Amino acid sequence: MRFHKAKSETVESTKPPPSHTHGEEAGAVGGEIVGAVVGSMAGPPGAVTGMVLGAAAGALIGKILDEDAEQKSKHDQELDEVIGVTKGNLGVAPRRAR
Repeated sequence: MRFHKAKSETVESTKPPPSHTHGEEAGAVGGEIVGAVVGSMAGPPGAVTGMVLGAAAGALIGKILDEDAEQKSKHDQELDEVIGVTKGNLGVAPRRAR
């Protein structure tokens, strides 16, 4: 079974790159919760200290993960352009093969 395309088409990317991710905020909230639970074993001062330290650690980890995701997105976008996914004629047979 053979399939032919009538015309070559330019495929546009349907997935825009993320404009802003919220990893830093999510990490801070998660860190606060975990810090409060772990710190509560030492009483109220431990819970507060755990929340502060957990929020700082979570925000830092979230920021690192956000930067990594942004770099990966840029790399994927550049690769898509090079191989013809977003610009070009990916999957279209060369003229002599038609």
